[in-house]
Amino acid sequence: MGRVLAALQEQGLDENTHVMFFSDHGDMHGSHGYVRKSSPWKEAVCIPFIVQPAGGPPPGRKPAWRQRTAAETDVPLNHVDIAPTTLGLCGIDAPDWMEGADLSHLILPWRVAPAEEPDSAFLQHSYRKRFDCLNRVWRGVRTRDGWKYVCLEGQPLMMFNLNEDPYELANLAFLDSFNDKRAELQARLARWIGETGDDFPLPEL
Repeated sequence: MGRVLAALQEQGLDENTHVMFFSDHGDMHGSHGYVRKSSPWKEAVCIPFIVQPAGGPPPGRKPAWRQRTAAETDVPLNHVDIAPTTLGLCGIDAPDWMEGADLSHLILPWRVAPAEEPDSAFLQHSYRKRFDCLNRVWRGVRTRDGWKYVCLEGQPLMMFNLNEDPYELANLAFLDSFNDKRAELQARLARWIGETGDDFPLPEL
């Protein structure tokens, strides 16, 4: 990445080139006893999404409009948000037919924020794999306020309070004391399933 940024600067392209660094999936690397992708734990479903907007700042330089350091956001990013966000960075409004939210206002302060930012990310694994990953299809939701809920077909699998349990060690999905929270998260997951035309069978509460 350093060489890419240096080349853009040497060619005089850094002032009008947005640079994005991201991945299509993570990898378990043995965590929780799993390897590779396709499992619903954080290691596999969370990816980097780093944006350097046009104009910098390369090392040692900050453009006048951006006198702040790098910042993070708690807004969840779905893969369908990348296209409208990319258009927004270029000053182009996404067409009405395009799925996803334009989150360019989180990067460029003059962009207008949408009426409603995403409150969650929809997680899904749509066909059965093997190869040392979770060999079932599953759906899940990761909320902006730090909860994650994942289901197999017709049964819950996991629920974590990521604020208190960032390494996903205490599965709360089967504790009666968290039934209300599970119902809340399943309702949000059901909305995602309905909005995307999915036919995944959620468990009974």
